[in-house]
Amino acid sequence: MQYDEARMHAVRIVESLRSGVPTRLCTREMPDVRPELVSTIRNDLEAFARGQVPVGRLVWGEYGQGKSHLLTTAEHMALDMGFCVSFVSLSREVSLHSLFHFYRRVAPVLRTAHSKVPGLQWQLARRKASDLASSPIVDPERYGHRRPAVALELLLTCGGDEESYYNLYNDLMGYRLPAGEMRHIARRVGMEHLLRGLPRFKHEHAQAYFGVLADVVCWCGYKGWVILIDEVELIARLGRVSRLKAYRNLHWLLNWDDEMPYPIYVLGAAATSLQDIWYANGKGAGRRVPDQVGIPQLAQLRMGRQAAAQMREFFEFAVSDHNPTIGPVSREAVLPLLKRLVELHAQAHAWAPPTSEEWLRQVTAALPDDTKLRTYIRYLLEVLDQLRLTGKIPELAVEPISEPLADLDEPASR
Repeated sequence: MQYDEARMHAVRIVESLRSGVPTRLCTREMPDVRPELVSTIRNDLEAFARGQVPVGRLVWGEYGQGKSHLLTTAEHMALDMGFCVSFVSLSREVSLHSLFHFYRRVAPVLRTAHSKVPGLQWQLARRKASDLASSPIVDPERYGHRRPAVALELLLTCGGDEESYYNLYNDLMGYRLPAGEMRHIARRVGMEHLLRGLPRFKHEHAQAYFGVLADVVCWCGYKGWVILIDEVELIARLGRVSRLKAYRNLHWLLNWDDEMPYPIYVLGAAATSLQDIWYANGKGAGRRVPDQVGIPQLAQLRMGRQAAAQMREFFEFAVSDHNPTIGPVSREAVLPLLKRLVELHAQAHAWAPPTSEEWLRQVTAALPDDTKLRTYIRYLLEVLDQLRLTGKIPELAVEPISEPLADLDEPASR
């Protein structure tokens, strides 16, 4: 059986939907069931492209409502508009309680539209240190610490063919060179003056790395750095002190003080179960004090009134109208997407299933009105698979999957 390019195209889309991991092809081919939300993100990106750093957003929704799909749509939209994009999901290995460790996760996976290789290594290999003269990177007051800017200048001086270039590029990605090795490189290229008087770098200087890389993104000809963060609700599994640090870091990245000095726009997705942890409204709070109360108290104890006020504002703004909630999609709204899915399934498997909207209504009639988008897709794929193999529409039962709580028992603070 022959698979031409068009058929392989359809196979890739169908299988990405079956796995629940939408691809760039997927978001381009499938109709958008939430145009108003996509339009809001597009407006943010258009403002960003004009030089205005937008206030970031959290998108709330239950498991299976399409949060990850929306982030993927935003990723592809941003790439098409000329931005660089980093997409990460929080986990035990990727957390926000240390901004520097988080940087080490988002920087190396930075993507551009016209390369399958992440990062900016080949773009920087074509540049020279003298090209920095017109860039804000050379402003000595722009960053909280000059180390990442110094690493960049040394990197550009070494050139892309030297081993030192790759070591310094890794430093720019957050894998810092020992100070002695950096001094040796600076001495060898006659730029040891860059390191004179440079204070010791600490993890609290992580914002400098974000700032330098964001400026490098623009210096290389892109419009800005877009960071997409999935599964934000996993912050709730950290200890109390780590949660405070994570919320403060997220507040800074989202630009909720509207004072972000660097070209960075952040969009996050969080399960609504996180709000149960914050407000103790009947589910998920367990034995601990709700974060809306406990985190500002801890902030005041450790950092003072200003930090406490910032945290109170964080929890209030997080559930404001600025941060949308994804709800169930109506059957009529999802029909164009399902119709396109039938067409792609037919192309992928070279057969002729029914394609009318009336047939789709009949097939999905057993699904409740609040069915999640992911369930619609998987249900229809199962129907199409069985119909192709047996010639009959199967009798399928949809059982709800309980969403895992964002919270576990209170872990030890760290």
